Amino acid sequence: MTIRRYAASISPTTTNIFHLRNPWIIAWWSAAFPGFGHYLLGKYMTGFILMVWEVVMNNYCQLNRAIYYSMIGKAPLALEMMREEGLWLYITVYVYSIWDCYRRANAYNKYYILACREGYHIKMKNFCSFEINILEKRKPVLALFWSALTPGLGHIYLNRLPSIIFGLVLWIYAAYYAKLYPCILYTAGGWFGKVHAGADPQYFLYLPSLYVFIIYDSYVNTVEYNKLMDKEQALFLERDYQNQGFRMPQQ
Repeated sequence: MTIRRYAASISPTTTNIFHLRNPWIIAWWSAAFPGFGHYLLGKYMTGFILMVWEVVMNNYCQLNRAIYYSMIGKAPLALEMMREEGLWLYITVYVYSIWDCYRRANAYNKYYILACREGYHIKMKNFCSFEINILEKRKPVLALFWSALTPGLGHIYLNRLPSIIFGLVLWIYAAYYAKLYPCILYTAGGWFGKVHAGADPQYFLYLPSLYVFIIYDSYVNTVEYNKLMDKEQALFLERDYQNQGFRMPQQ
């Protein structure tokens, strides 16, 4: 029998799965930061390209800096520094990212339902010469804890190398130019004047959405990986040990 649809793919570097997702949540994450919604759908390259686009165009338009000055009541200064010539291009890609995530989430939910009806097939290649990845039970709270401590560690716990490379690199980039860690040290030492003078609002406004997303992504994927392991184990037992004539009693 030809397998038309796979519900999950396990490679040495990551585990990519279809599961039911709320399209509105996916769209919301894409609105928070273009690329996040695609990342949640397992489209890592598309997500990374849109993340880079967001950073490049936002920096060119000085949008975060303008938002910051608007928030502290300096609207004329915000209008003065913002580059309007890039805004139209930025807005069109921003809106498209949200629309595309919502559309794809609905399509992937339908694909997942069909894959389940066809037997929930899993494509497995657990190891190669440089990496190993296996299905195992993991604790979602540990993924959340390590991601909260340092973004990227939770994804190492899950063996999600694309997320480690893309998410951690973006976090280091934004945190470095925002002067996040020096500001933490200044705050701990009580030098609040240095915090205000050293922090860069253009990069600092990337950090809240990026930080929360990395925590959320690691937690949700831990839960879904545990469900995948239960499903795979159940299918194995059914295929190899269950009597072919057995029928589950109707409730």
